[in-house]
Amino acid sequence: MNRLAAVDVGSLTVRLALAEVTGGGRFRVLERRREITGLGRGLTGAGPLAPAGVAATLEALAAYGALLQARQVSRVRAVATQAVRQAADGPEFLRQATASLGWPVELIPPEEEARLTLKGIVTVLDPAVTAAGPTLVFDVGGGSSEFVLLAPPEEPYFAGLPLGVLGLGALMPLSDPPRSEEVAALRAEVARRLEIFYKENFTGRPAPETLVGTAGAVTTLAAMAQELREYDPARINHYRLTRTRLTALAEDICRLPEMERARLPGLEPAKAGVMVAGVILVLAILELFRRDSLVTVDAGLLEGILAELAGG
Repeated sequence: MNRLAAVDVGSLTVRLALAEVTGGGRFRVLERRREITGLGRGLTGAGPLAPAGVAATLEALAAYGALLQARQVSRVRAVATQAVRQAADGPEFLRQATASLGWPVELIPPEEEARLTLKGIVTVLDPAVTAAGPTLVFDVGGGSSEFVLLAPPEEPYFAGLPLGVLGLGALMPLSDPPRSEEVAALRAEVARRLEIFYKENFTGRPAPETLVGTAGAVTTLAAMAQELREYDPARINHYRLTRTRLTALAEDICRLPEMERARLPGLEPAKAGVMVAGVILVLAILELFRRDSLVTVDAGLLEGILAELAGG
């Protein structure tokens, strides 16, 4: 059996995708696992990772390692992202993570994360989406957000922003429910940081005609917009999430206490605490690039790793 697996040690969630090679560089996913462990929760500056997040992440990785052994997986690539890049004890965590998983866990830079995310997105994205003109692909994660500008014949342009839903929560803690002035201050800070990021990375580059979004905050918002009682990736892929619908979701998300927010259709309860930051960040990206909608995709980093493994 030619089985392979990808592991993403994210700032909020640890994920695994196990697949088999079907030939010609293609693969078929057999099994997925995910655990919200909050590895980067509360991380500010170059401080240490929270012990609870580390313990939960190592426990999840140990379970994944046992699964990989039981399924006789022959090739694995496991990567860590922003929380481990940022933390003072990141190198020690990588040693512990490698021991728990039983396979090397490597730290990848933002550009590599963005490149792999793009490679994963194109495994499911209709080529007509990017053929329509310059396209910006983005991934809003727990500790960082990655962006790729596609404007042929130029090479794809990759840029990483060390700002995600967990980082925003640590930077500007909110009351429960958030007060209106807190939400306004968070919006202003996100807009300020994104404006600096735009000037440093996108000034003079083609303006995107289409936005394509992936990862937890985006796919959760797409599920909420459709009021999905059961998450279905097929309903997420190529869903057009409008600014009008996002604004309405933001009103509900930002006015409710976390326990009530957790009961909103389409929202995984464990993500209720980060979705104020999530919806504000996604809306701010739309506003920054002056688009009224984005196309959502349930594919990214894991699928990109699998595509490379399958291609040899």
